[in-house]
Parts: sequence; C-alpha cells; structure tokens
Amino acid sequence: MFESGEKAFQNGTTGLAAWVVGAMLFVGCSTPASLPPKIATGLDGLRTEGVTVRGQIQKTTGTLKELMANPQTDLNPQFQSFSHELGVLEDRVGQAQQQRTVTESVVRDQFMAWDKSLKQLKNEESRQLAAIRRSTTEDTYSDIQQKIAELRKESTPFLTDLRDIRQYLTEDLSKEGLETINPTAQQVFDQEPSVIKRLDDVIDALNNAIKRN
Repeated sequence: MFESGEKAFQNGTTGLAAWVVGAMLFVGCSTPASLPPKIATGLDGLRTEGVTVRGQIQKTTGTLKELMANPQTDLNPQFQSFSHELGVLEDRVGQAQQQRTVTESVVRDQFMAWDKSLKQLKNEESRQLAAIRRSTTEDTYSDIQQKIAELRKESTPFLTDLRDIRQYLTEDLSKEGLETINPTAQQVFDQEPSVIKRLDDVIDALNNAIKRN
C-alpha cells in the first residue's frame, strides 16, 4: 500500500523509508518551520489517498464478513459485492502509489535545489540555516517513510489473502467453498486492525507534517 514502483515501501519490502512527521522542524531558535510548499502539497495528496484507502478497506472487509457470516441461498450477489469493493480497493491503492511517486519526485527536486543553493550561498549564517532546514525536512520525510514501510509489511499479506479469497470463490462459489476458504477469511479479519493501525500512523504523521504550513 502506498507503493511507488520498486523503491516505494521498500525497506525490505518498500522504500518509503522512515517518516515520523511528529518531529518539529526548527530553523534557528525554537520557531517551528513549515515544509516547502511543493512538498507539503505532495504529502497532503498522499494523506488524502490514505484516508480514502482506509475507508475502502473497511468497506471491503465488511462485504466479506457479510458473505461469511450470513450467506444467502444465492451467494452470487454477496460475492459480487465483495469482488467489487476489493476491485475498488485495488484501484485506490494504485492511486496512492502514483501519488507517492509524484511526491518522491517533488522531494528529490527540492533536495537537489537545496544542495545547489548551499554551494552558491556566500553568507555563512544563511548557509547554515539552509542546511538546517534541509536536514530537518529530510528527517521528517524519512520518518514518514518508515511508517509507510511498516504499513507495507502489514498490508501485503492482508491484500494477498483478500485476492486469494476472490480467486478461490470465483471457481467454487458454494457453502462448501466458503468453509474451505474460511481460515483465510478469518486471517483477514484478524489482520485488519493491525493494517488500520499502521495506516492511521501514516495519516497522523502526514497530518502532523502538513499542519505546520
């Protein structure tokens, strides 16, 4: 979730490598520093996608719980509802991945601009303040990446199990089929709180970073 190509979420699984946005940015004394506008915009877009994914996870597992707990005589409508919501979830995760790719590009460009400016600044004090601002922004971004890496670790098996359920029931949509896939479904229900918790951690971190602007 929030994957951005090979590098996204990859800290073993993805490289959104360490973003605790709760850290305050300080430039100079104790004045809280806002993020550069383009980075803040990118993170806000990622936060929006995260909130949407959170809601869609709950919709998807809700339809699965209904199918497993209260199967109707005709299972097809319930199964189609689950399949639809899972498809929407996959689309939303894909959009979050795209947003993360955009954000990575913006952050990379900002750091390159900072590095260029640091070499060109003649005033020592301004150069030191610029270096501090770059460093604190990098720390913030790295902290958020770590939280997304943790989310990725939780969400990958969760999504795999959901897809396995859809695949199996496509070929065996029956009461016996539900019994067969029940252990996987129970695993999804057990995993959901941890996935939501990790996603909330990411959203909170993004909120903390963005609200400084």
